[in-house]
Amino acid sequence: MRNLRLLKSLRCSELQGPGTPQCFSVRTDTGTVLIASEYSVTELDPRVMNEVSLTAERYLPEDGSGTVVGIQDLPDQESVCVATATGDVILYNLSTSQLECVGSVNSGLSAMSWSPDQELVTLTTGQDTIIMMTKNFEPIIEVGIHQDDFGEGKFITVGWGKKETQFHGSEGKHAEVQPAMSWDDRRPRVTWRGDGQLFAVSSVCPQTGARKVRVWNRECVLQSTSETVNGLEQSLCWKPSGSLIAATQRHPNKHSVVFMEKNGLLHGDFTLPFGKEQVKVKALLWNSDSTVLAVWLEDMIREEGGQVNTYIQLWTVGNYHWYLKQSLYFGTDPQRAPADVSWDPERPLRLHLVTRGWASLTYDWGWSTDRSHGVDGQDNANVAVIDGDKVLVSTFRQCVVPPPMCAYELQLPAPVNLVTFHRQPQRTNELAALTADGHILVYGQGGPPEKVPLTVCIPRSRVELEGHVISMCHSSDTGTVALQLEDGRIRKFLWDSLKPSVVGWQDATGYSINFPDPCVQTALCTIEKVRVASNVSSFVVYDDFLLLTTHSHTCRCLRLSTLTVKGLQVALAADGGQNDQNDETLRRVERGSRIVTVVPQDTRLILQMPRGNLETIHHRALVLAQLRKCLDSQKFREAFECMRKLRINLNLIYDHNPKVFLESVETFLRQLDSINHINLFLTELKEEDTTTTMYPYPSNATGQSAPGACGKKVDIVCDALRCTMESMDQHKYCLSILTSHVKKTVPELEVALQKVHELRVNPPGAANAVSAEEALKYLMFLVNVNELYEHSLGTYDFDLVLMVAEKSQKDPKEYLPFLNMLKTLEPNYQRYTIDKHLKRYRKALHHLSKCGEEHFTEALNLVKDQRLYSEALGLYPTDSPQYKALSCAYAEYLVEQQQAEQAGLLLWRCGEAVRALQAFVGSASWRNALCVAEQIPLPPDQLALLARDLAGTKLIELRRYTEAAILLEQYAKDCEEAISALITGAVWEEALRLVYLYNRQDIIETNLKPALLEACSSQTSYLEAQRAMFIRHKTRLAVVRELKEKARLELLDEDVPDCPEAELYSEASSVMSGSRAGSKYSHSNSRISSRSSKNRRKAERKKLSLKEGTPLEDMALLHALAEIIHSVDKMREEVHSLLKGLMLFQFDGQAGRLQQAYGEALQMMEVALPEVWQEGLQQSPAPITGPNSTANSIMASFQQPRPSSTQETPPPPKMRNGVKWKLSILK
Repeated sequence: MRNLRLLKSLRCSELQGPGTPQCFSVRTDTGTVLIASEYSVTELDPRVMNEVSLTAERYLPEDGSGTVVGIQDLPDQESVCVATATGDVILYNLSTSQLECVGSVNSGLSAMSWSPDQELVTLTTGQDTIIMMTKNFEPIIEVGIHQDDFGEGKFITVGWGKKETQFHGSEGKHAEVQPAMSWDDRRPRVTWRGDGQLFAVSSVCPQTGARKVRVWNRECVLQSTSETVNGLEQSLCWKPSGSLIAATQRHPNKHSVVFMEKNGLLHGDFTLPFGKEQVKVKALLWNSDSTVLAVWLEDMIREEGGQVNTYIQLWTVGNYHWYLKQSLYFGTDPQRAPADVSWDPERPLRLHLVTRGWASLTYDWGWSTDRSHGVDGQDNANVAVIDGDKVLVSTFRQCVVPPPMCAYELQLPAPVNLVTFHRQPQRTNELAALTADGHILVYGQGGPPEKVPLTVCIPRSRVELEGHVISMCHSSDTGTVALQLEDGRIRKFLWDSLKPSVVGWQDATGYSINFPDPCVQTALCTIEKVRVASNVSSFVVYDDFLLLTTHSHTCRCLRLSTLTVKGLQVALAADGGQNDQNDETLRRVERGSRIVTVVPQDTRLILQMPRGNLETIHHRALVLAQLRKCLDSQKFREAFECMRKLRINLNLIYDHNPKVFLESVETFLRQLDSINHINLFLTELKEEDTTTTMYPYPSNATGQSAPGACGKKVDIVCDALRCTMESMDQHKYCLSILTSHVKKTVPELEVALQKVHELRVNPPGAANAVSAEEALKYLMFLVNVNELYEHSLGTYDFDLVLMVAEKSQKDPKEYLPFLNMLKTLEPNYQRYTIDKHLKRYRKALHHLSKCGEEHFTEALNLVKDQRLYSEALGLYPTDSPQYKALSCAYAEYLVEQQQAEQAGLLLWRCGEAVRALQAFVGSASWRNALCVAEQIPLPPDQLALLARDLAGTKLIELRRYTEAAILLEQYAKDCEEAISALITGAVWEEALRLVYLYNRQDIIETNLKPALLEACSSQTSYLEAQRAMFIRHKTRLAVVRELKEKARLELLDEDVPDCPEAELYSEASSVMSGSRAGSKYSHSNSRISSRSSKNRRKAERKKLSLKEGTPLEDMALLHALAEIIHSVDKMREEVHSLLKGLMLFQFDGQAGRLQQAYGEALQMMEVALPEVWQEGLQQSPAPITGPNSTANSIMASFQQPRPSSTQETPPPPKMRNGVKWKLSILK
């Protein structure tokens, strides 16, 4: 739904060359025009820059009878090629001004056409042949134009009949073929396809006198011949980016532009707006991007003075309909009539033409969507489409009509070239149309159009500009007028001052704002600064939003009040990936979509697809902005209807501003005034803040969601709504009140069922009240019937249970016997039975405890089955036999759970001393065991036996030697065994105390001294082993680190082959090497993925193998070194005690050697700490990237194994240097 808007029209009419222009070519490098006349070649821009005579060298006759059949600029050769009708092909070098005849054809030339890549040139001769030459004018082949054969693309018959037997229309199969028109110059026309692989030739057949089109390939081999088309005219042009060839055909009742496929068959047409004998088409011209077809026409009927009118029409297509967008009238003056017309080869919408009077005209058009500019609800969102002498108006507020249809048509007396809408508020539905004959027609609502000629427009004031204005835009909010000049400069027009003036446009910092390239579409908005985005395909400014579509097939809706240049850059650079899923400003659209308009005060955005059809979308940013406005102004009903229609989550009503919503609950209910709508809102509630998940505020937005009340959101909203509804009219809102109970985090089904039961018992008399049956039926719609039945059973109300069961699909045989059985039971046992049936075991136990002692066995079994020991103990008195039985059962359970000490405490307090003693002995709780033994009481001999058993079989096995010595000394009265236990546990000082306490100095020689020497020897050997292992691991760690650093440097310094595929080779090789390196461990990882956590931890530890060459060998060595340091550092107290014992018994040599060995080991490890745990080792390795990285190094860094939770680098051990262990008396 776009129109062509004239941006700039340049006319150069002050020059006069020799003769009359015949054809011209546009120089792509300079933009000048090379015009060939019957005397010379002239370069125009806009003055004569260069002129070369063709008569001086006798290429053309001096009497002016010569004809130039073709001219072509050759930028690669810095030359221009000219072909004359006499047969000469002339090459003029523009840099050296040399004129050279590169070839001549005796029979003369009728046409010259270069391929789009300018590698080949085709010449048609006077003998009706085609000569194909290279760009160096070396002949390739010469073939005749008129071929009897169809070509290589000849159709294959499948036996379904012949051409002669087919229907030939009303004229019959023997109808005479119509010859070419009388005004046809009978010259061949040559046109190339855009890719240069095919070209078509239109020529007059010698036998029939009618024109035929033949298609040839690049090797000048005939491909196809068109079917006989009566009335086919001379014009011919191949669509650059397609397979259609445009030509014209005169029918008995109309004049059409027809299209042919490359196989010669017709494929579509459109009718020219003239009578069948009114005009002749001189040429058809496609622009470079195939979007516009120019038709050059001339009247066939001369006026009184023998003069004819000339026209140029620009046609576009959309949805298979051809629109006449521009009509240029050149009048009857022969000097103003075009001599030749051509599109610019580089600028698709620039048209060049040269008149017979040597005037050069250049037209620049741009695409524009002519839409109304209103911002209130009275604007109909009008879009006007020009179609010849009609304006097609679509009012998108009322309906979306796919083009070429429209809401209504405006029929004008002449073709329309421009249309615009009124910008004054309240009048934005009025439009004005500029016709090709120079009149302006203004259309308003409810009145006839006003016709205003252009000559009555009298300027009030005039301001000189330093360039050509190609666009103008006006802001109705600020009254600012912006002008864009042809070079991209932006100027501000101060029209409301005393003396109108034009000044440069500057931003807040004083920087001048200019576009690097002229923009076709401009609009005024405030962003901070202006920037040209290269990937924007269309945009529109609406209210406070800038909506734009990009070439990456997205539609952005950005808020201008908070938009910055950086924000605009980030938004346009984003690709809409996974991270942009909840970005309200972004929406994916179909490839090639363009914005048509936005419906004011609505959320509808109209897009047009490349093929022409329309789509209406509701952009999330527009929708959310309107919803936030409605919620801020407490228009809950309007917001609710919009959210229902557009499927916006209703949680936003509360999440937008919880505090305001809770204060306005009554307003919300009164505005909705619909039970169904309230229920819908309640059922959609969920524990999620949609303003942070689904509909987050834009990062630069000022408004944010206010914090709500503490607690769970669903419960807060349900309670607030229920309280308000109950205070307003509990009968009217009965169903919504039930919904609020059911929707809570913990559904209050019992309360809801009770309310239904009350309705049944006491039916309300209000007119708007709901019956119990309706309420129950609705409740069963919300909740599963089986779940509802069970909850009703849990209320112990059999009337309610029967009411639910009757409304369900249950068979009475399923529930009646069970209900009848329950009615026969005692109340507490009845409730116990119901709770047990519903698996509410705690409640069942509570009711069963009230049923008396006869049911205690059943209660005990329930406790054991469901492990409700703690709950059961609280239901019985502590002095009751039931309490004791429960305690014993609980103790048995604790023993099974390896918690014998707690079992012993339970048994001890309930009087089961013997069983408690067994539990304490089993848990090695010797103090509690001795207390219970004294309480029983046990005889002295049994007490000593108990003590000896506890010490020998429990404590010594647990390495609790000091506690075992206490039992043996104080309760078993065996000092020798106590001293032996202390010596075994290396508790030297306590053992020495007991030796002297019980006067057993003989044990010193027999046990203590040998144990001291043995401990010294063992510690010395252990230290030597740990020291050797530490040195070995430290040395290996240095080697591993050196190898890894060497490999990394080799990757960084690797020489890459000098070829374009080097990156591919390096990446492929790194991927292969990485996969080979990690294959050994990848399989084991996949096997253990589904195993238990214990096995996973075991597998993780296996990865830290000390085997040489494993990927994580350095991590394993660090863990091993840390363990060695911890184990050695932990020996300080033990070594200190051992040294004192050795020194006491004059083993100074052994003590000195042990102290020296331990000190050296500690010093070695402390010195090695900075070397082993280097600075920065704790940081996780990051991928190697940067300007000096190669593909190999980056891939290798990504493929390096990442440490998991069990493979993290261990922190450096902290040595306890504050613990004093040395003896200063030893040297």
